[in-house]
Amino acid sequence: MNTFYRQTPLIGVLAVVYLLLIAVFQTADDKILFNMTLPSGAAWVFHVRDLFLVVGLLLLYLEVLKSTRTGRGQIIEHIVSMLVFVGCLLLFLLVRQTGTTTFLLITAMAAIDVIAGFTVSIVAARRDMEIERVSSA
Repeated sequence: MNTFYRQTPLIGVLAVVYLLLIAVFQTADDKILFNMTLPSGAAWVFHVRDLFLVVGLLLLYLEVLKSTRTGRGQIIEHIVSMLVFVGCLLLFLLVRQTGTTTFLLITAMAAIDVIAGFTVSIVAARRDMEIERVSSA
């Protein structure tokens, strides 16, 4: 499980699950999971699509944590994350069932994963170079 976590872009897994859900149950993302009345009196409705966004935000957090690691495997993970983003973008633009706000936000999470991954890796590499330069002096 640890290897799967480290080597798999989790936002890509979320996108695949969303695609499968939409392919099998065309309107499943509109299904209401629960609703409740808030103390303010407002009615809060929680749909399946909202669950995808909450899970996506948690997975994005884990992806940013993963990007703090350094090593040769990180380059491959960055490439795969970029492929996931490009795939999500193409799906959003070209497939009718994925032309939803939910999938657009999943695509945005994939983009943030790519940008954050590169940014964190560059900062970590600079830090490692500074430490190496100071220790050799």
